[in-house]
Amino acid sequence: MIKSIRDWPIRTLKLELDGRTIKDVSRAFAAHMGQTPEQLIDTSLDSILTAASRLYFLSALDPKLRQNLDCEQHTLYLKTPLGSLPFLTSAHPQHANQALLVFMPADQHLVLQQQLIQERDYTESLNRDLSRQQHQLIDQRNRQKELLEKLENTNHELLQTEKLAALGQLAAGIAHEINNPVGYIQSNLNSLDHYLTTLLAILTDAKGDDIKQRLAAENFDFIKDDLVDLLNESQQGVQHITSITQALTQFTRAPGKEQTCELHDQINTTLRVIHNELKNKAHIQRQFSQSPLRVRFDPAQLNQVMMNLLINAAQAIERFGEINIVSEIDGNYAKVTITDSGAGMDEHTLNHAIEPFFTTKPEGEGTGLGLSLVYNMIRRHFGKLQIDSDVGQGTTVTLWLPLAQECDNDSDSESGTTAR
Repeated sequence: MIKSIRDWPIRTLKLELDGRTIKDVSRAFAAHMGQTPEQLIDTSLDSILTAASRLYFLSALDPKLRQNLDCEQHTLYLKTPLGSLPFLTSAHPQHANQALLVFMPADQHLVLQQQLIQERDYTESLNRDLSRQQHQLIDQRNRQKELLEKLENTNHELLQTEKLAALGQLAAGIAHEINNPVGYIQSNLNSLDHYLTTLLAILTDAKGDDIKQRLAAENFDFIKDDLVDLLNESQQGVQHITSITQALTQFTRAPGKEQTCELHDQINTTLRVIHNELKNKAHIQRQFSQSPLRVRFDPAQLNQVMMNLLINAAQAIERFGEINIVSEIDGNYAKVTITDSGAGMDEHTLNHAIEPFFTTKPEGEGTGLGLSLVYNMIRRHFGKLQIDSDVGQGTTVTLWLPLAQECDNDSDSESGTTAR
């Protein structure tokens, strides 16, 4: 243990790290500072260091000394009677949280050399930190990429779940739509079977003039006209079933890549699939633009968007109302407006309308994913969604879908939703 450094021939002082208080000092150091040892003892080291050197001591030397590490060849500037002068400083940890500092005057060359060494060490430390941070960022980016892929897969699963849930709700109506034409086709076939049996019997058994008499007795003129009507009705029924099954096939296909599709065709396809859900709730008014509107969109997802919005509109109507569908060109977008005469939404419901799992329906009657999926699908295709509603005034949902010829260069376009 060092008892006293007062008579040491070198410039040195003993420092208490807590508070940086000078506890002892050599006469050689005190003389260099133009003071006596007694004047320096119990004063702060900060009082004899320049502002920059105080900061450097706190950041570079103090932490190492507290870890019992030696600090060699550090440049500190002291406020001497001759002004601020550089000193090469070595610091060594002592017992009881103290340190011994030894000062040696440095000429400009040594100072510059030492500063360069310090800057080099500092730069290398920064480079190591930057490299470590870069690796951390790369790892974070890879994890984010994995999470985004999982999120995309989850979103596709949610989309299919919502579609299956919607098809489950529509199943009874679709069956009814198909059973109607199947019923009268079956009835027509029974009548056709009876007519053919009668005519074949006449043609097989009758001879000569008996054919005319038998045909007249069986009311052949009625059978002839009715045969044509029955065949026409059956053909119309088959066409109706075909249109329903084609619409279902298009509607239920799995999401794929976006492609050019005709907006009006997609809306009409959706209307055919959900016809039974809408016919007892609202009169559908279609005001389509005269020219076709070709947009870049995944057809399956576009059908899902239209189905969710139209079923929401129908469910908002308590008895019987109207749903208006208007399409037009708005700059580089195809604009679709769906307006219902339903109950409308209050401000709270409107502000949360597109949040996942938010629903105002009774438990078990809604997933709360409909508008959330609509928003996400439109956003992924660089479109926009706006919802306007007032209680008792109905709701208007407006979509802007990029026109096909504009989509190729639209990858940086803004997308979003607005609720008002």
